[in-house]
Amino acid sequence: MRLNKYVLFTIFAFAVMHSQQLVAQDTLKVNKTNNKVFISGKPFYIHIVKRGQTLYRIAKAYHVTVEDIEKENFNIKAEGLSVGQPVKIPIGKEKTPSPEKTDMPRIHVVDSGETAYSIARNYHISLKNLYSLNPGAKDAIYRGQKLFLPEKPDTTTTKVLQDADFIYHIIKKGETLYSIARAYGVKARKIKRENNNIDPNDLQPGQVIKIQKGEIKYTDQKPTAKKEKYYYHNVKPGETLYSIAIKYETTDTKIIEHNPQLTRRELLSGEYIKLPKNEITLPDTLQSQSAGMVTQTSDSLLQDTCQCPVDGGKDRMQVALMLPLYSFTNDTINRNLTYQKIYKPSRIFLDFYEGVLLAVDDMSKKGMNIDLHVFDTENDTLKVKSITESSLFPYFDLIIGPVYSQNLPIVAERAKLFDIPLVSPLSTESDFLKNYVKGFQVSPTENILYRKTIATTKEFKADNYIIIKKGNRPEDAFVNAFKDEFFRGKTVNEIEHLGYAEITYYAGDEELNLDPFVDSLHNFVILPSSDKAFVSDVVARLNTLSENHDITLFGHPRMINYENIDIQFFHNLNTHIFNLNYIDYESEAVLDFVYKHRKFFEKEPGKYAFYGYDISYYFMHAYQLFGGRFYCCFDQFYPALLQMNFNFEQQNQGNGFINEKMLLLNFQRNYLLRPVTESKR
Repeated sequence: MRLNKYVLFTIFAFAVMHSQQLVAQDTLKVNKTNNKVFISGKPFYIHIVKRGQTLYRIAKAYHVTVEDIEKENFNIKAEGLSVGQPVKIPIGKEKTPSPEKTDMPRIHVVDSGETAYSIARNYHISLKNLYSLNPGAKDAIYRGQKLFLPEKPDTTTTKVLQDADFIYHIIKKGETLYSIARAYGVKARKIKRENNNIDPNDLQPGQVIKIQKGEIKYTDQKPTAKKEKYYYHNVKPGETLYSIAIKYETTDTKIIEHNPQLTRRELLSGEYIKLPKNEITLPDTLQSQSAGMVTQTSDSLLQDTCQCPVDGGKDRMQVALMLPLYSFTNDTINRNLTYQKIYKPSRIFLDFYEGVLLAVDDMSKKGMNIDLHVFDTENDTLKVKSITESSLFPYFDLIIGPVYSQNLPIVAERAKLFDIPLVSPLSTESDFLKNYVKGFQVSPTENILYRKTIATTKEFKADNYIIIKKGNRPEDAFVNAFKDEFFRGKTVNEIEHLGYAEITYYAGDEELNLDPFVDSLHNFVILPSSDKAFVSDVVARLNTLSENHDITLFGHPRMINYENIDIQFFHNLNTHIFNLNYIDYESEAVLDFVYKHRKFFEKEPGKYAFYGYDISYYFMHAYQLFGGRFYCCFDQFYPALLQMNFNFEQQNQGNGFINEKMLLLNFQRNYLLRPVTESKR
């Protein structure tokens, strides 16, 4: 994973990201990070100082001199090092290290998301050898488990040599140019073009050829229908090679044999892997479906099920992240302080940024190499415009941000010119989606919210329906649409006997009109306003009424963030609110994320860290599986996320997509907060 961050160095004092493994390691040992950072066009590693580390040890680990580090960190010589301090390590000053021993650590501590296969691959040992030392690992491994490792890597395992652009393949006996091309899913002529110094008809064992990463596709060549037939298994979140092998009564070795791409990367959730029909046994639950199982290649499968041709199997992408981090302001207010103080408007975006970093890390474990370019937009349209005019801009595969609505059209205009997908992560303004099919808006518009509210409130059974609207600015469009739907299909006699009322209430009125409320009946109250002062006043008064009246409140999503409303009021009123997310802290995935966030950043994740993770992971994973036209495959792409679900719908032909998926949350009277399923409404 390489992170190119176009922000000032001081941002790392607030978003402390490091790639050193913290499990069961001596803090005196310096673990070299591989994360590259560009500051004013100059490459650096950013090392986070741990307790007990010295400048000499750090310099030695990175193969630079103490003077090289002091030159780039002017305060170190005068003030020394402190725990948690980010240190710039210049790249390009490294001395050639002496050859290292091949002895390996005897114990590996399992981290979240690791599998036996990925651990064996990382240490260049076979699964057979790993299982022989750890018999229980055949059944399952778990976070924190200690696995014994052989002293040396398998001599038959060759480490893949690669850099940012190429994989360097060492030719083995019997290999031909065409067998190598098939193994990597690359055209033979493209390999010849990159290696014009090698005779393709006279390859010698030990020769090295380079293969451009951008050309590699992780799908096997098409088999002829007459020669071989496969079942295709769609990989589910959490599945491993071992669990799939057990399910089909085969071995992980056999699966890898027919899916050679898995020798170079891990399974991808949502991908299809080939299972030879004559070497597996179908589970009982699939026996009856065997006639309808997939017997074609994953390439043709994607084209059949997606609405337009796609280009999947990506293993590299350039991602631009545009956030108002206010790095200059943060640098200024901290210049003379001995403690870190963060400029308030940047806090939630730093949380968002941390979530994106963790998503990038998880994608790297799925075989995706991501160059993350982070731009500090502040809230400055001129700064945003300059970013879109940079020489890097045309090469981005995905843009996340900006977050302010006034900046979106500026970026969208240029993104459309270069056919780059653009994701609006937080804004509810959708103007930038017009005539831009690769525009994606995560937050639903007010119109979508009102439409879902009307459809949902119809399902609630009550004796009395009451709408409370603001006097000087009634939500007329919503109220009129609600009444049209509410009274639709009812006779005049039925309407006369319906319990329905509208209350026009002015904030500051001494009393709320109690006439429509009935003591002995269930009162269903709809409060469509998002005005903070108005909503806060009404909720407080409704809370008082709830002592003698049975009230269920249906409110606007923004009211959940109003800090001046006592959360107990929501529970007393059995409040229902649509929201974009719900964090279940009993979920294993959420607990794993919290654990990883603590390990990387040494603090609890903020709400927007979950946002940053889910949004970036969703789109980066979609690009990996389907390429730049991933929107053609939304109807078959449902990755497991932490706290959100997405349902992107195109807003008219030729326009972009808006997420219409929202969760209905219920503040229950037993003080629990739970999402409401449709069957329970």
